[in-house]
Amino acid sequence: MTAPAAPPVVLVTDGDSRPALALTRSLGARGVRVEVLAGAARSLAGVSRFAAAEHRVPDVERDPEAWAASVAALFESRPGALLVPITEAAMGTAYRADLAARGRVAAPPRDAYEIAVDKHRLLDAAADAGFAVPRTLLVEKPDCLRALPPGFAWPVVLKARRSRFLEGGRWIRGGVARVADAESLLAAAADPGLRAGALLQELVAGSGEGLFFAAEHGRLAATFAHRRVREKPPSGGVGVVVESIAVDPALCAPLGRLVERLGWHGVGMLELRRTPDGRAVVMELNPRLWGSLQLAIDAGADFPGWLLALHAGGARPEGKPCAGVRVRWLLGDLDHLLIALRRADERRAIGVSRATAIARFAAAFRSGARFDVLRRDDPAPFRHEVRSWLRAAVRRRAP
Repeated sequence: MTAPAAPPVVLVTDGDSRPALALTRSLGARGVRVEVLAGAARSLAGVSRFAAAEHRVPDVERDPEAWAASVAALFESRPGALLVPITEAAMGTAYRADLAARGRVAAPPRDAYEIAVDKHRLLDAAADAGFAVPRTLLVEKPDCLRALPPGFAWPVVLKARRSRFLEGGRWIRGGVARVADAESLLAAAADPGLRAGALLQELVAGSGEGLFFAAEHGRLAATFAHRRVREKPPSGGVGVVVESIAVDPALCAPLGRLVERLGWHGVGMLELRRTPDGRAVVMELNPRLWGSLQLAIDAGADFPGWLLALHAGGARPEGKPCAGVRVRWLLGDLDHLLIALRRADERRAIGVSRATAIARFAAAFRSGARFDVLRRDDPAPFRHEVRSWLRAAVRRRAP
C-alpha cells in the first residue's frame, strides 16, 4: 500500500491529552514531522520520542484570541502545515479565528460542526437519519426549571446544550448532572455550565459504545466501534478500559444518511448507549479525535492515516480492524477504582462491591489489555503522566 502523502509539518494541539499522544506516536512512526502545541513547557505528547518539536502556546480555553494568534504565526513560518485541533475549544477557536485562511485545518465543514456541537440539533438530525435517540426537552433557561415536565420520570439527566461555549472571551465547560428528585433538579439547574441552554433527557440505562467514522464529502469511507468495559466515573463517562467490537450492521445505513445530510468531511465519533434490550441510542457526536484513539490504531483502524488523506491528500488507508482488542488507560482505571471505593452511589450504579471493584482492577493486569499511555518503545509520556497525577493528588489533599 502506498503511504498517504504527508504535509511538511503536522501541528497537534492540546499536547497534554491522550488523543494528541496517540496521534503523535502514529504519525511520527510513519515519518511525519509532528510538532506539539501545549499550554505548559512539557506535555504528554510533547515528551514523546515521536514529537519533533513542542511549542508553548497560550491556554486556548482561557485566551482563545492569543492562542489563535500563536497558531497563525506557526502557520506563517511553516507553509503547508496541517493543524489538527484535538479538543472542542481548539476546534471552535480555529473556526472563529478563520485559521483555515492561514493554513490547512483538519476539521469538518463549519455548518456540519455547528450541528454536531449543538446536542439538540444533532439529536434531531440523528433521529431523521433513523437512529434511536433519548426523550429530550430543550430548556433555554435552566435556572427557571422547577419541576419535572410531563412525560419524564426520575431519574433524569440535565446536560449543557453544548459541551463548550464562549462567555466573556473564554471557553466555559458545559455542565452535566444525573438528577434523582426535585431538590437536586433545582441545584443542578443553577450550574453555571448550563447558562447557554440545557437538555433535559431521560436516563438511558445500558453500557457505553462508540461508533467512529471517516467520511469524504458526505460519503462514509471507514467505520470502527468499541465498547466501554469500565468508565470514569464508574456510572458513566470516559472509557478507561475499552474493547474493539464489530460494527453493528444495523447502524451503517443511518450513519451513512447522517454523514450525507451533514456533508461531513473528516473523522468523527458517535457516542451511543447500548440498552439492556439491545437498542443503540445516540447521545452525541464528537467532531474530532477521541480519547480512545489508541485503541482504534492498535485494532487496525488507521484514523491518523484517514485524517492525512482527507485533509492533506494522498492514498486512502486500507485494511479491516480487528474485534476483541483491549486498551487500558492505567491511571484512569486507577481513578475508577478509587471513586468506586469512596462512593457507594457509584458502586450501586454499576452493581459492584468494594471487593469486586478491587478484583476487577487487579484482574485487568492479566487480561492481555494493552496500555494506552504506557508503551515500552516510548516510556517518557507515562513518566510525565504519573508525575502529573501525583501532583494533582497532592493538590486535592491540601487544606
